[in-house]
Amino acid sequence: MADLVVDASLDDTNRDLKSILDEFNNCEKDAKEDKNIWGQSDVASAMSAFANNWWVHRGQIQSALTTLSNNVDQCCSTWSDADKQLSDSLQVGN
Repeated sequence: MADLVVDASLDDTNRDLKSILDEFNNCEKDAKEDKNIWGQSDVASAMSAFANNWWVHRGQIQSALTTLSNNVDQCCSTWSDADKQLSDSLQVGN
């Protein structure tokens, strides 16, 4: 029988999803805070328009990312619980 091998990629994915979701959740605030770094007013205006004009699509992406992140959270939690139960069942004296 083959050994069950699970690496930390699910935890990495979970961390990365949360980071991406955080960027989406804060992009409007960041655009307002960063407007002075662009220098030329045309560039600042274009960056502001980009951050603000795609709110519908951003909302859909945020919703999908939230659902995916919650599902990955649940997978990580379930895997951790299962791994602990398997480990506990192998302890001497149980």
